[in-house]
Formats: sequence, C-alpha cells, structure tokens
Amino acid sequence: MKKNKVNFTFLTEKTIHDVFSIRYCFVFFLLALTSCQKKQSGGGNKLFELLNSNETHIDFVNQLSYDANFNIFTYRNFYNGGGVAIGDINNDGLPDIFLVGNMVPSHLYLNKGNFQFEDITGKAGITKLGRWSTGVTMADVNGDGLLDIYVCNSGDVKGDHKQNELYINNGNLTFTERAKEYGIGVNGYSTHAVFFDYDHDGDLDLFMLSNSFKAIGSFNIQNNERNKRDLLGGQKLFRNDGGHFTDVSEQAGIYGSVIGFGLGVSVGDVNGDGWDDIYVSNDFFERDYLYINNHNGMFKESLEDQMKSISNASMGADLADINNDAHPDIFVTDMLPASESRLKTNTTFENWDKYQLDLRYDYYHQFTRNTLQLNNGNGTFSEIGRLAGVHATDWSWGALITDLDNDGFKDVFIANGIYKDLTNQDYIQRLSDRNVMGSVWTNKGINYKKLIDSMPSEAVPNYAYRNNGDLTFTNKAAE
Repeated sequence: MKKNKVNFTFLTEKTIHDVFSIRYCFVFFLLALTSCQKKQSGGGNKLFELLNSNETHIDFVNQLSYDANFNIFTYRNFYNGGGVAIGDINNDGLPDIFLVGNMVPSHLYLNKGNFQFEDITGKAGITKLGRWSTGVTMADVNGDGLLDIYVCNSGDVKGDHKQNELYINNGNLTFTERAKEYGIGVNGYSTHAVFFDYDHDGDLDLFMLSNSFKAIGSFNIQNNERNKRDLLGGQKLFRNDGGHFTDVSEQAGIYGSVIGFGLGVSVGDVNGDGWDDIYVSNDFFERDYLYINNHNGMFKESLEDQMKSISNASMGADLADINNDAHPDIFVTDMLPASESRLKTNTTFENWDKYQLDLRYDYYHQFTRNTLQLNNGNGTFSEIGRLAGVHATDWSWGALITDLDNDGFKDVFIANGIYKDLTNQDYIQRLSDRNVMGSVWTNKGINYKKLIDSMPSEAVPNYAYRNNGDLTFTNKAAE
C-alpha cells in the first residue's frame, strides 16, 4: 500500500475580523496555485489577487458573539478561529476546501473548476452538531485511496459536547462519521491533528494536539506538572492498528500534561534518518517539545539537547528547509510587535528574577519573539530569527513556509492579530483593582461582558516574508 505522507495545511487563525480572517486564509491558498502563472503572463505586479465570494461562491463567515458566560475570559481560546483543510476529496485533480466553524457549522466546498465552488456540506453528510470546532485535517485514514476528514473539537469546558469527528469518504461525495468506531472520538480540548506513518508499517498514525482550558493563574510554577498526564488537555499519539487506533502516548514517550498548551504541530524528518519527527509549539510557560523518532515505536523528547532558546508564548509552527541545505528548519510564531506604539501598549516582559525562577523549576530559556531555528545538520539548531528579520510580527498565529514566488527559496506567510487586545496595558491599568484582576485571573465571580465591551481592538496586518536567499527575509505582504 502506498504511504500517504502529504500533510494538508491549516491555519489556526486569530485575525482582526472574523470575515476577513477566514476569507483571506483560503483565498491565500487558492491563489498560491495560480499566482505565479498570472504574474508571468502579464497579469499585473501583484503576486496574489483577492477573489470576490460572489464569484467563488465561498461565503463562509466564522461569526462569533460573546456574552457574560462564554467569552475570552471564560474560554481563553475564544478568538483562536478555525482551521482550513484543502485536498482533493473526489480525485478529480481539483483541490476542495473544508472550513471549520466555532459557533457556526463547518462547511465543505467542492471545487468545480475555474475557482468556482459548490457548498456540499449537507449532501456530503457533514453533520451540524453545534460543536466548537478547531482544527481539521484531510488524510487517507483507511488507505482506500480517498481522502477522509478529521475534525478537532473543544469549547464545551463544562460538558461533554466536544468529541472529535472522523468523516470516512464513501467515494461518492458523501461521508460517514466513524470517529468512535476508529477509537479517535476523543472528548477533550483538541486543537489540531496530524496524520503520518511514524512506525513505517504502511498506514497513517495520528498525533493529536490539545490545549487545556485551565486558568493560567491557577498554576503554581513550583509544581512542574510536565510528567503528570491529563485526559482532557494532554497531547496524544494514536497508532493505527488497521481499522482502529490505539492510544500509545505514554509508552511512546509523548508528554500529555495539563501544562502543554499546544497551539501548533509540525511533522518532518529533522535529523535525516528517514523517520518522521514531531515539533510541538506550546503557549505560556511550558516549553515546546521536539520528539525525535527512535525507530522502535518510541520518541525521545530532545528540545533542550538541540536548541539553546525558544519562543516564550509559542503559537504556530512549521518545519521546512529555508536555505536548501537538505536539513529542515523550524519556524515558530510568538507575539512581539514590530511597531513602537504596540510594543509599548500591548507587551509585557518578564523580569530577570522571574526568568531565573522559571529555570530553577525546570522551565527553559524562552523569549517573547518569533524564532527561526536553523538546522545545523549535526543534532543542533541555531536560533536566527532576529538575524533573518522575522522575529517581530505582532500577535501571530498560523505560520506557513512555502515557495510563494517560485524562485527556489521557501518564503513565510504569517496569519496575524486578535479581535480584542486583552493585553493592552492602558486597559489593564483601568482594571487594576486587585479584586477585579484577581477574579479575572482565577475565573471566579466577574461580569465579563462589561469588561470585554470596553476592551480595545486594533487591526494588524498579516505578513508575507520573501526569502532573500541569504538567511534574511523581507516582508512583501503589501506587494
């Protein structure tokens, strides 16, 4: 059986306006297929062209509305947005699109050619369960030559309405939901999932990324919980045993703790041994994880052995070779603003004493900025984000490394922004009453809607970095 090692990309997009965020995301990928041809044929100086939804018939809007009970304070990932998966579900040579909804149903669009799409969600059997969906992946889960769809769910922090969904492709533009039957109907706080053959047995296994809802202020950093497993928020590895998946996380050496606030996962052969490794980017105080494949069904978590420093609040991550030396490099986004005004109004930095305290309790050298880890090819990485000019892109989320302009060097696209600036320092100062902030920090007894209504909102642009071919990049988003 032919192994399927193509990873269909999604963006966990927290952008300024929900309508713009989703539409920009899929338009970006669609136009990547044709933009260079357009440029070469004299279609103008712009590399990409925004297509109107009236022409494409893709009118999906990930509309959100908060209230006193469900909002950015009660559910930290309220503005994370939804994922996008692109793949050919009917093997006609045209990539189709699945768009994930949070408060609205997800949608499946069939590519009819010439950038025309048909919404086949209902006809395809994609159920509208009212779940808060997060990431989505297309992969041939059962090895029948047809792409299936796996949807991750979260959001329902107090209930059980968050089981992940697996839609098996029936080969006739319909799907049957079979997650429970396959053993991956996980009822937790899933962010995203990636399918790959980690044990070289010819079928696709599953790594599931999760992000706990537990309030950050409720943790005592002196009690490092990295080795304490959490059923709902912990990350998981499932082995494909042929028609059913088995959770092998613990025996495979995968951390599954409540402090692993996973926001990004990327798979690739980091050390060139022919076996796929895993990079996980974790938000907040827990460091990222680099899992090196041991070829025996187990992984060795090796980040501290290979990287000297990493991002602090790691968001999206991607793995690709930026300098054409055949060694995949790793890019991770964070939240360092580029402009002086937003640097002063929306950023806080830990002091030296706090940094030393974190190290004492077995956390790591983490700094608030994007990081670009250059693979040295000898089991080590050099962090060159500032040298490369890609370290400050504001509140950044999904990252994609791909050759946008067909010049032979991989470029970097970054999805940016958050609808409400909850870290705005002036806003925090106005709410600096000790009792109020204590309630916010611990999620206890507060009128959240009133607080959110007065929270600032400022649009920031996405970034599109052109690879200059000399380990530096130039932002060409406006061009």
